[in-house]
Amino acid sequence: MSPDQPMDPWLELFARTNLVRSADTAHDLKTPLNVAVLNLELLRMRMRKLLETEDPKAFAYMASIEGELRRMGRIFDAFFLLTAPPKNEEPPETIDIAPLIRETWDLDTEPFHVAGHESRIRQALKLFSEGAASVLEPEERRASVQREERRLDVVVTGRPRAADFEITKIFKFYYSDPDGNPDLCLASARLIAETYGGELIAAEESDKVSIRISFPGEK
Repeated sequence: MSPDQPMDPWLELFARTNLVRSADTAHDLKTPLNVAVLNLELLRMRMRKLLETEDPKAFAYMASIEGELRRMGRIFDAFFLLTAPPKNEEPPETIDIAPLIRETWDLDTEPFHVAGHESRIRQALKLFSEGAASVLEPEERRASVQREERRLDVVVTGRPRAADFEITKIFKFYYSDPDGNPDLCLASARLIAETYGGELIAAEESDKVSIRISFPGEK
């Protein structure tokens, strides 16, 4: 379904229910994860007492399990909370995102007005900046602003840090950065951009990668 097409009435009920229940669902899903992490730590302590010498493999397995449980918690937070409007905020209003861009990248641009929540747009730009910094080498990384009549893009270009870089993976919630750390920044930034009618995409040409976040101007 195109973003410009009206949603079928029966689908609106699904979307409305998801918005109303998303925060509670995220909490309910994270509760058993937190309990599992706690019990894993208790198991680790118990094994240290029972074993005369620490088994490196067993403790490595437990550390891996804990890492994946914590990753799942972060994914639940990102997806369920960012697909709903910011808590206790009014409907989207007209905001100028030029100061937010200047705040994040120190890039000057003329005022550009979008319909959105300022706190969430600021969060998207910050996550985009952090995600691009994780993916691209710092030496040649450059940020720029590109404008069209009804669209503003922030583009970050550079060489990928990872030798085995795969452009399709950087927007996945299960992405790990070149250092092996879970990194949800770009996936979360894309989710926010899409909730306000924008997009976050990447393109690869030769040895350079361009990552672009776009927001539509207020109609």
